[in-house]
Amino acid sequence: MAESLQAEASIERLIFKGKSKAMGAAIAVLAAGLLTFSMGINRVFFVEAMAWTFIVWGALLLYGHIIDYSTTYEVTDDALIVRSPLRFWSLGRSMDWGHIKRMNVVVGRVEAEAEDATVQVIYTPEGSTQMIREDMPFNAALAQEIVTRAGLKAVKGSGMTRFDAIPQDAKGQYTWQ
Repeated sequence: MAESLQAEASIERLIFKGKSKAMGAAIAVLAAGLLTFSMGINRVFFVEAMAWTFIVWGALLLYGHIIDYSTTYEVTDDALIVRSPLRFWSLGRSMDWGHIKRMNVVVGRVEAEAEDATVQVIYTPEGSTQMIREDMPFNAALAQEIVTRAGLKAVKGSGMTRFDAIPQDAKGQYTWQ
């Protein structure tokens, strides 16, 4: 009985949630397309085609934002588990620590904040040469856990060595291998 309690106590799970994005633009585009039909201004073919384009793009943007929000990143002793219940082509992926080859932090602009950076984890499944990249929003604690558990080191000459301070002087890609 005591052995099973020790085994359960040693299992550590950290769960990070995806970040929400401003969905206002997606809802506005979708609503504009839908309102075209209710207002009766779709009598011209071009207007109707634009309305359908707005509906499709608005729905796709909204779907993408909901996928980003519902994705969870679970850090366990064995692997990084990415679960996305609405991403039908890949509901979940387990990346064991020994096969995570590289992690990039991509900073998209000068004087960036955490919202302006993304984390790219490059993973090679066992017995395969295919490299799989998983993009996730920047979270300093999650990035630190990935680097620590996968045994990655900052590439020499990289301008970013800590995750609590994003470089402010230039945009770029910072790599750990």
